[in-house]
Amino acid sequence: MLVGEAGGRADPAQGGAAPAQGGAAAQGSAAPAQGGAAAPSFLCDAMLGGLSRWLRGAGYDAMFEHGIDDGDLVRLAQQTGRVLLSSDAGVFERRSLRTAAVRGLYVPRGLRPTEQAGFVLRELGLPVRDPRCMACGGALTAASKDSVREAVPAVVADRHDEFWRCDRCGKVLWKGSHWDGIVAGVAAAAGVAAATEAPAPPAGGRKPPP
Repeated sequence: MLVGEAGGRADPAQGGAAPAQGGAAAQGSAAPAQGGAAAPSFLCDAMLGGLSRWLRGAGYDAMFEHGIDDGDLVRLAQQTGRVLLSSDAGVFERRSLRTAAVRGLYVPRGLRPTEQAGFVLRELGLPVRDPRCMACGGALTAASKDSVREAVPAVVADRHDEFWRCDRCGKVLWKGSHWDGIVAGVAAAAGVAAATEAPAPPAGGRKPPP
């Protein structure tokens, strides 16, 4: 259940592995949202760092700050307009979430990060989009080999012809050794999103808030 929205349902970045524009869609994932609506951005709590990376792989800007205090987390979500994702049911007792000043989604504990990503996509009815930077969530822009030659190892420039640069952190990316793992992880998330029911957490896991 998405809290705070009426009618709503309430590291792979190593080695320079990079997605191609449209790469996720080529694996059979859903097309971009109808009408070109702006994609939501997310703020993950301290337990959901892995989720933030896989949401980026699925094409969404997801922020994660390790060790952030719950109060600061909620305030940051309100300031930035991001959807708050948390596996701590207590966070949803805070007034700003109860009054819809902050939108939030409880993510069940015990799921693997790719399952968490699929759960978020399924609950919010979101398609897999063109991947974003796995390191920071910034948008990727195609870059010519000449423009990045000084920023990558010579062997990479010799072996690859397609490169992308993150609009946010400036990191140069290419289809490196981790690309297959990223594609497989995003495909796993898309499979969960397409399921009729969310993956069940282990017995004894905390229940989502009402």
